[in-house]
Amino acid sequence: MQIDAGLVIVIIAVLIFYLRLIVLQRERARQAIRQPQIPDKKKGKKAQPAPGPQFSIVSRNRRDWIIAGTGIVLILIGILMARNIIPYAWAQTNWWMPVAAGIIAFSWGFK
Repeated sequence: MQIDAGLVIVIIAVLIFYLRLIVLQRERARQAIRQPQIPDKKKGKKAQPAPGPQFSIVSRNRRDWIIAGTGIVLILIGILMARNIIPYAWAQTNWWMPVAAGIIAFSWGFK
């Protein structure tokens, strides 16, 4: 397998995707550490931590889901271009464009 500029760009897009997931995980860890304490009304008891918010890694925004779905479609189009199923000459050489854009767009589905 030859490593060309397109493959390098796709690898960079995947690294950006994983970097985004790592940043999101660290933000959630910081929020979990900073949970407010609920003071206990009875004397002599320690304050209990407030129940933390329920986190989901998947975005709840509909617009983010649309962007992520578009990213999946772009990745599939790039795969079809790389496998010569789309019969255009430029499709075999530029398959990496929709794949890299799709990977970055798919990362919007996570918040």
